[in-house]
Amino acid sequence: MIENSKVNSTDVAIIKNDSPTKAISNGIELLGGISRFIGKEDSVFIKINLRAPSGFPVNVSMDSLRNLIILCKKAGAKEIYVGGFPENGVKTSTLSSILGLKSYLENLGAELISLDDQVTSSFSIVDVNGKNIEYPTRVLESDKLIILNQVSVDPLFKCTLSILNYYSLVSSKSQKIEKIIRSGKDYLLLDQYKQDLISNILDVFSIKKPCLVINDMFYFLEGAGPFIFKDSSIIRTGLVVSGSDAVAVDLITLKLLKIDLLSSEILLEARNRKLGITNVSEINLKGESLDANKLIVNFSVYKLNEITINNTYLQEGRICSGCFKEAYYLLNFMKTHMTKDLKYIRKQSILIGENPPEPDTVENVIVFGDCALKSTKNRDFRYIQVPKKDSTIKTVRGKIKKDNSSQNKPIMKEKVNKSIIEIPGCPPDMYMSLNTLVKYYGKTKAPNLSFYNALLNQFVFKESEKSIKKKGVNSDV
Repeated sequence: MIENSKVNSTDVAIIKNDSPTKAISNGIELLGGISRFIGKEDSVFIKINLRAPSGFPVNVSMDSLRNLIILCKKAGAKEIYVGGFPENGVKTSTLSSILGLKSYLENLGAELISLDDQVTSSFSIVDVNGKNIEYPTRVLESDKLIILNQVSVDPLFKCTLSILNYYSLVSSKSQKIEKIIRSGKDYLLLDQYKQDLISNILDVFSIKKPCLVINDMFYFLEGAGPFIFKDSSIIRTGLVVSGSDAVAVDLITLKLLKIDLLSSEILLEARNRKLGITNVSEINLKGESLDANKLIVNFSVYKLNEITINNTYLQEGRICSGCFKEAYYLLNFMKTHMTKDLKYIRKQSILIGENPPEPDTVENVIVFGDCALKSTKNRDFRYIQVPKKDSTIKTVRGKIKKDNSSQNKPIMKEKVNKSIIEIPGCPPDMYMSLNTLVKYYGKTKAPNLSFYNALLNQFVFKESEKSIKKKGVNSDV
């Protein structure tokens, strides 16, 4: 790991204040001041959250970012770059346009770096544990790296740790987990997806150590999160945790949220790799009392069937963390943005995971993910019995008696059920899932879904330069 800090790595500051900017400033002062981290003529890269065009607190707090940039400039930083890879293929330029990032940073004397722009960004191949990782050259060559992390709930890791923030320094392509079946090992039972994900996250983290890590939890998005779903809510904690050891800062953050180290698979593996301090007794806490500031928050549900959606029935088999996460996002999207649609869609079933139970209906059956597709290939719901046209068993001479045994009986035939929506992937991509659902239901049955999907395609993914109205979706839906 490349070191770039001269401050005591055992120091972690817990600050509580009525102002988020003061909380960050006071924390840095307790750690020895900004000059302990940033030197004159330093080139500084600030890694921030760039998750979706949902605004704060999904993304970074602009007040916190502004304050940090001002402090770096006071310390004499020559260049200040800000950036990271947005999630799910969203373009940095799109987010910048929506949030006004580029001009905002330029006015502060900093520069937004579009790591996803192949023309302006270059990458270095770094070998970590036999893996060739494409790492941004701009970050690698910067004198100092700062992680400014907005903390919120996370469906896989309880909360968005700074180490998770760091992971989006590499592209979504580099983050993709390939399904590799190990001989003699049960992929789903061991949740190999999550193990491989944690391994990748820590491989990337090991490349260059940040000089300063700030977990900004002044405002905390709890509940469904992390994209401000229907069951999400914001609480004001007034807390900021900072230090130079990301693992130690994340550990104290978890402790404030009453999460034990043994419940954090990612920090346990970081301990195994000796990537940072994972023993609270070895951490020199400064500022507020840890025990006096522990929080009670609502985390994301850990069972998909706890997400209740109108007219929707979930059948879940064995599932890996990858499909759980993407299904979690999809289900919460439905609950948040398809309330009106589900009045038109009287009933739908969603089958997820390996060998899920039979659906409650043969209509509108959503089969989500490769495991569900493969294990339900020959299931009964894939075929339906329908009467042949103009074909009945007639009584002798066409005379029909009133008793049941003599009534006309239809001749049935078996047909392929066409009311099935297949969403492949391991795991499926949520936005591909939305496109598939729109194609199946259409804008008549799913006006809200069609509208939001058109917004995502036009403004997030730039699918088309046509206006929303030209797509046949009314903006007043």
